[in-house]
Amino acid sequence: MTSATVLATIFGALPGIVSMVLGIMFLILIHEFGHWIVARTLGFQTPVFAIGFGKRSWSLVLGKFWDTEFRLSPILLGGYVSIPELQDETTAKEMLGDELKDYNFFPVWKRMSVAVAGVVMNVLFAIVAIAMLFAIIGQPKMEISATKIRGLDTQVSIAHDAGLQAGDVFVSVDGTAVKLPEDLLKAVQAKKNQPAKIVVSRNGKPVEVQVTPNADGRIGIQIDVDAVKTYEKMDAWTATKTGVSTSFNTMGSMLNGFGMMLGIVEKPAAMPDAALEMHGIVGIVQVGAQAFDAGLFAFVWILAMISLNLAIINILPIPMLDGGHMLFFTIEKIRGKAISIATRNKVSSFFFILLVGLMLWGLVNDIVKPIQLP
Repeated sequence: MTSATVLATIFGALPGIVSMVLGIMFLILIHEFGHWIVARTLGFQTPVFAIGFGKRSWSLVLGKFWDTEFRLSPILLGGYVSIPELQDETTAKEMLGDELKDYNFFPVWKRMSVAVAGVVMNVLFAIVAIAMLFAIIGQPKMEISATKIRGLDTQVSIAHDAGLQAGDVFVSVDGTAVKLPEDLLKAVQAKKNQPAKIVVSRNGKPVEVQVTPNADGRIGIQIDVDAVKTYEKMDAWTATKTGVSTSFNTMGSMLNGFGMMLGIVEKPAAMPDAALEMHGIVGIVQVGAQAFDAGLFAFVWILAMISLNLAIINILPIPMLDGGHMLFFTIEKIRGKAISIATRNKVSSFFFILLVGLMLWGLVNDIVKPIQLP
């Protein structure tokens, strides 16, 4: 590949990359806005609202409103709203000492409301975005005409050894016609450790091969389809209901996916291992850039999915995340006394190291195993 080709590729991808970075910043903005607006409404102080991280001297101060200084900071790996009164009374005394007179203390339910507000905003954005897509552009419908091989698996070589090739279109498995991916998966799964006759169409000519799916019902292929996509618009009420149901069903699937990654939930045999690999910010931007190239519907849809993902990740009961605050506040409510700041700092430090490790792991996967949208 020549240097000119490399430059052309980079510049060609630039609009998608920039759009995705701006999209992520927007998702961070609405998340932090949720914390900020609920905190202000309930009477909490919010001296700083920042997108990104970094010292004030490094940041662009956008202005001050409602006793809050708004900043755009250079390290765009998140954002925060400074809320001193989100601490418990004991912690505040240890942190603030003589300055305590300037602070009010709030019941647990108010602090929990502020902590969960960012997650709620991410979910609301996804619902509104999906509803608007279905109402304005329409719900996508795929009319599948054939199922074919997109690529061959390097770990399971059964299909490759049998002579199947990328681009082969499935006709039948043991005499059962195959049109949809479900037809193929069902037929192959039924022949675990048993020989099966597969007929494919290659360059318009029939080709017959014998394969024996493994104990998991896999033969080592990546599936693709020939299909025509159409869009069916919905009225506003139906689009809203569908946006709600789609968002919550998607969150359920995401939680199920986390369970598979942790080994708590069994992974379906037909699901490739790559589907459960952890990815970081580079991978997210890659996916967003690909979606941007695919059109407005795909790009907004990806933003909605990322927003739901952010909601789920932030609500996990892990210190340093919103769910960690919820956990500490719940413990405080049950025992009638807050956890000491020393204990909270120790637990938070451990999980900070863990989260940094996971981020680095995701970054390595981003580079070594880049994501490709189907």
